[in-house]
Amino acid sequence: MPSYPYPPLLPGSNSIRLLRLKPPEDETAPIKCQLFNYSLDGSDKGPPRYEALSYIWGSPENTLPIFVDEHQFNVTENLYAALQRLRDRSIKWIWIDAICINQQNQQERGHQVRSMAKIYGRAHRVVVWLGGAADGSDRAFEEIRARKKWLNSSGNEIIQQAVLALLQRPWFRRIWVRE
Repeated sequence: MPSYPYPPLLPGSNSIRLLRLKPPEDETAPIKCQLFNYSLDGSDKGPPRYEALSYIWGSPENTLPIFVDEHQFNVTENLYAALQRLRDRSIKWIWIDAICINQQNQQERGHQVRSMAKIYGRAHRVVVWLGGAADGSDRAFEEIRARKKWLNSSGNEIIQQAVLALLQRPWFRRIWVRE
């Protein structure tokens, strides 16, 4: 299968691509989106706000197809699950490294990776995808949101185990997450 025909980035060091998720026709519809060039320096009349997705890519051997500008584009199962969840939300523009950066172009990839602090810093919000529900993670999030004192409570061993399982997911092992 031919690779996605990335359009060149805009001239200048602040150029990125943003992904626009199209709303689904129904819950079984394929994931469809478009890529657009955008300048972080504000000279663009593009979208005023975007979100950035932080997640664990997952195994490159296990991929599923999405459609970017009507071209098939394979993404990892983990990213596919995140996109399924995000397309039903009000997110209009999102930056996702695996899609917005041409991973086959070493020069572009190096430049964009060096710009990631700026990309994430200028995002309206950073969305973290830790994966699907497992090991009581739904309950852990409920408890965290409720701000209950689950760590100090001896009667909530199940909740403590759920929170610890959540914190042991691979995303939390990244160096920039731990610092």
